[in-house]
Amino acid sequence: MSVGHIMANLVPVGRWTLRDKTTQSLLALPLPPQEITLPHPNLLLYVDAKFASPYAMSVFVALHEKDLPFEIATIDLAGNANRDPNFAAASLTRRVPTLVHNGFALSESSAIAEYLNEVFPTPPLYPTEPHSRALARQVQAWLRSDLM
Repeated sequence: MSVGHIMANLVPVGRWTLRDKTTQSLLALPLPPQEITLPHPNLLLYVDAKFASPYAMSVFVALHEKDLPFEIATIDLAGNANRDPNFAAASLTRRVPTLVHNGFALSESSAIAEYLNEVFPTPPLYPTEPHSRALARQVQAWLRSDLM
């Protein structure tokens, strides 16, 4: 199942809750400013403190699709926390999402998804057939730009 397919099926039902239209299951998003720690974290995902970025959401979904343990750290964009020297050192663009994997930092959601797919190839995020893969990326890009 692709990231685009998953994102297309998620609808907000509250400020911190999403519902999957297919299964009707709920996905509760963490409340800021708490951080979530899963076992054996070697991935740290920086997201906006309001959890409103569709770009960060696409990386969040990709990490879950690959069943990878990760930590979340929030960045208060309204308070210009992205300009903090510590975050700026980790994020070339000073934007969210930024993913840090064993000391390697990468920003921009499509670059992160491609990186995750190459470093953790199973399960794949995208179909292998070129037309299907292109369509999945098209839907993913559309959702990231027009979701919110």
